[in-house]
Amino acid sequence: MNKPIVALTALVIAAGGSVGAYMAVKNKKDTETKQAEEAAASLSIYNFDPYSVEKLEITAEDGSYTIEKSDDDWVLTSGGDFDLEQDYITLICEYASDLTAIDSYDIDADNYGLTPPSSSVTLYSGDSSYTINVGNMSPTGNCYYISTGNDSKAYAVDTINGSALKLDGKMLHTKSIVPYSDYDIVQLTVSKGGEVVYDLNYDDETGWSLPEEYSCFKFDSTRVSSVIATLTRLEVQKILEKDPADLAPYGLEEPYAEIYVKGKDGTERRILAGDTYGDLTERYVLLCEDDQLESCYTADLGFIDYTPFNYILQEFYNPDYSEITGFELSFNGREDSFTCDSEALAGTMNGTAFDLNDQDTLTAFQNFYRSFSNVYLSDIDIEAEPELKDPILTVVYHLKDGGDRTYQLTDAGNGQAYIFADGEFTCQLMDQEALTGKNSLLSFFEKFRDTIGTE
Repeated sequence: MNKPIVALTALVIAAGGSVGAYMAVKNKKDTETKQAEEAAASLSIYNFDPYSVEKLEITAEDGSYTIEKSDDDWVLTSGGDFDLEQDYITLICEYASDLTAIDSYDIDADNYGLTPPSSSVTLYSGDSSYTINVGNMSPTGNCYYISTGNDSKAYAVDTINGSALKLDGKMLHTKSIVPYSDYDIVQLTVSKGGEVVYDLNYDDETGWSLPEEYSCFKFDSTRVSSVIATLTRLEVQKILEKDPADLAPYGLEEPYAEIYVKGKDGTERRILAGDTYGDLTERYVLLCEDDQLESCYTADLGFIDYTPFNYILQEFYNPDYSEITGFELSFNGREDSFTCDSEALAGTMNGTAFDLNDQDTLTAFQNFYRSFSNVYLSDIDIEAEPELKDPILTVVYHLKDGGDRTYQLTDAGNGQAYIFADGEFTCQLMDQEALTGKNSLLSFFEKFRDTIGTE
């Protein structure tokens, strides 16, 4: 045989061998791919639209619950009477709808905590239903064992999915303390020892207010708005117990405070705040309307220690020096008389002129004037009836409109002073530290006198 023919024959034989080898490898890969796909399909537990679920039946250690969709909300139709944590129910549907195992086992091969399961949930969507029974966590903690009841398999699902589906009745409860938005509340009352500490009410025309006896004060609407926003966003830190047989260990037989909240729809919520919880002094124990004990951070409930004082503007307003022609000041054994001309930037003290065009003089005078005219309150007292006797400070302002206004302080004890305006007690108090302490009337008065060179 000549050499070209031999070479051609050898090439054909070699090509045939390569094709055969290629086909063998391809068939093997196809088989492996098919096996992998079959294996993956066998580990895909459920795949459905989570938003098509209309009903859930849940069995947990603490009871059985039926939850159904009503409009856009989940509603508990059996198993209790409490508000549901809406996002948590949606989360159950989402985790169940795309549930894939990381391994599967013969359910009879070992005890996976599935006979019986610790909890189970059946989700209904149209004519279909999907059941998930949850058993033990694996010894390594990387997965939970579940079953569906559709076969004899136990499936291992990752811990995140498993923990979301290992249901506890406590988790179904809403984490919100009150079921209202910022604009749904019309009353907030806090009581202690059976006595109302403060009562806030909302009216569409006038907004928030305290009772009539506090109408002499300027109401701080920003403060109540802040409290309402805190209340509506207040969440349970931990659910402790349902229907407690004994309230004494929680300090709720004689609660620290009672919170009453009323909504525009006429519904109401009463919440008892007891002792701080065990060693966790940063948390209060709450007993809510559904007889559920919960803990909540004390920092989030600061408003239960408020009084009406916290809801008023805590400043007493005297005339600005631009509004007066002069004033008399009686303080610390002195009697001093001043004139003021805010336009000409000039004035006198006991007949001695001073020039407010000079920056140092202007600053010293402004600090001195504000030290007694800008008054920050320390408390209020609508029941006190002090006498206007032996005032420790008297200021008579001469207004540009020709009238006078008199501002006086008397000793109230405990380092405080009663505030009088034109001879009437204003139900307001201030700290006497503002008169003689650091950065006080006394210190600024002395600084002003030094600046203008007079005693």
